[in-house]
Amino acid sequence: MKLIAHRGASLERPENTIDSLEYGSELGAFAVECDVRMTADGRYVIFHDDNLKRLGGDDRAVSDVTFDEMNSILDAKGHHLMTLDELFTYRGEAFVLLHIKLDNPDEEFFRTLYNSPVKFICGTTKADMTRTAAKVFPSERILAFMETGNTREEILEGAKAHFKAGAGIIRLWEQWLKDVTPDDDVRGICPGAEVFIMSSDPVTGMNGNKESLDNLVRLGADGVLLNNIRLGVDYMKNR
Repeated sequence: MKLIAHRGASLERPENTIDSLEYGSELGAFAVECDVRMTADGRYVIFHDDNLKRLGGDDRAVSDVTFDEMNSILDAKGHHLMTLDELFTYRGEAFVLLHIKLDNPDEEFFRTLYNSPVKFICGTTKADMTRTAAKVFPSERILAFMETGNTREEILEGAKAHFKAGAGIIRLWEQWLKDVTPDDDVRGICPGAEVFIMSSDPVTGMNGNKESLDNLVRLGADGVLLNNIRLGVDYMKNR
């Protein structure tokens, strides 16, 4: 089972930084995940949340502040704001799974990623975005971060739409596994696709735990995204 370090090695290093991503790679992750958004003045920034509340104590959305404003707010709280250009300096061995939190990136955006020094896996959120990414990237380097599914039918419809659009990896939330299975359900309608799970345990959240990993292995998940990448690496070594 492949291990994906959510926001990099985010329990041991500052999230969404080169240090966090490269350290996650050093620990043994297959891929390190981070997020890209756009500021009000059109700058691409590597930032998870849609607003600055958690890290900056400011309720405004990333899309409502300029890069300089956002950088100043985060710097005052001791956080570094990484740009997409800075991300291109990443030199780890692991893939970078880029969760693309943009409205409608064009083909040029994906071509910029493809031609960079970094080995990207594109994390798309809508089928139209997947379709654009597929003009540049092969299917095995496109992961569908499907929007929340409220029912089994919605989950499977979303997976099928992304797969038809060109995604070779389907990401499910762990809590969705009560309604769908990676093997019989998702692979049944997306033949040849890999299925990654986002750890979301009621107690440990996105950190992951042994019982959760046991269950994902039993269900045949191809990969897991979790905050505690060291836990995942140790688990896989000791299986």
